[in-house]
Amino acid sequence: MEKYELSDYQWEQIKDEIPPKTSKSGRARREPRELLNAIVWVARTGAPWCELPEKYGPWHTAYNNFRKWTEDGTIRRIFEKITPTREETDGTYVCAHQHSAGIKKSK
Repeated sequence: MEKYELSDYQWEQIKDEIPPKTSKSGRARREPRELLNAIVWVARTGAPWCELPEKYGPWHTAYNNFRKWTEDGTIRRIFEKITPTREETDGTYVCAHQHSAGIKKSK
């Protein structure tokens, strides 16, 4: 697993959310996990789709699946399952108020 890819645990949580292939083109479907890793890579890096690394396959395939899954609600369900809730966050997600900086108190 690389930095911007789904962990095995995350994949187990969401693999049943992937809709079955509906195209009758006869072509083999790319692995859903590979497509999701491509989508996550773009989401986490903020890079344009056309800069997707070759190891994820053609960028337009990932983009087309992203659009289709966005329209049918699949992406929302997937990200809801893999995004930590407020109860699961730790101190790395907490921002301190600007006035909480260590200012000396007057006596």
